[in-house]
Amino acid sequence: MTTSLIRVGVAQVPQTADLTENLAKALEYMERAADEGVELLCFPETHLSAYRVGVLTPEAPCAEGELAQALEQVAERCGELSLGVVLGTETPNPGGKPFNTAAVIDEGGRIVARHHKSRLTPKDALGYAAGAGPTSFVFKGIPMGVVICFEGFRFPETTRELARQGARVIFHPQFNHILPGMEWKLPVHEALLVARAAENTVYVVSANMSHPLNNCRSLVIAPNGLIQAASDLTREMLLVGDIDPTRATHAFLKDDPEEMMKALAEV
Repeated sequence: MTTSLIRVGVAQVPQTADLTENLAKALEYMERAADEGVELLCFPETHLSAYRVGVLTPEAPCAEGELAQALEQVAERCGELSLGVVLGTETPNPGGKPFNTAAVIDEGGRIVARHHKSRLTPKDALGYAAGAGPTSFVFKGIPMGVVICFEGFRFPETTRELARQGARVIFHPQFNHILPGMEWKLPVHEALLVARAAENTVYVVSANMSHPLNNCRSLVIAPNGLIQAASDLTREMLLVGDIDPTRATHAFLKDDPEEMMKALAEV
């Protein structure tokens, strides 16, 4: 594994029902990220396709051909910019409802992973089929993984499984805004993400969309659980952070006394 720093980015951007607009916004932020030296950029959940239970309707048709073409454009631009992306979209499912997907594209424009959201809220299940567990991948020699929104917040075993597979950086695309009665979620969501990082001693990079009623910031959280970088709530923006993958030690997972002492600041 490489020991050098890697610069990650989060595109906290609005999401619309218009695939063309979402694609244009993705390409815009890829350019901005490349200018800032970002190597791997994460977009929010379903950025390209739009969220079926927040922007579209659950029964909306899956724009299979248009989404495939848009993903090709993004992949081609990745190669031109030498930039990797984690891009929220959806994938047709021959068995019924589409999958809520995060496509991972490397700096050469190759799709190296497709993660289908495996844990669905009751509303999610109206529009999506469930995938099968978290997904790991390697970027520039660094083991990483991806979980989407609810499965990363509420199911610690998903992040723990990625850590068990060696992931040192876990990406977390999300789509979260306040509906009536949901105001309490703001401190809870961020606390859950901090816990996922600290309990596994891994980086967590979480990308929320931009919305006037956001209930979670976009975050880069270090393996000690401290928030290294955070977006301004609700504001469209590019968040950038430099991370050192060697700090992600999986100390508690390994039950390693020496690394646990370091993680607990007992040395």
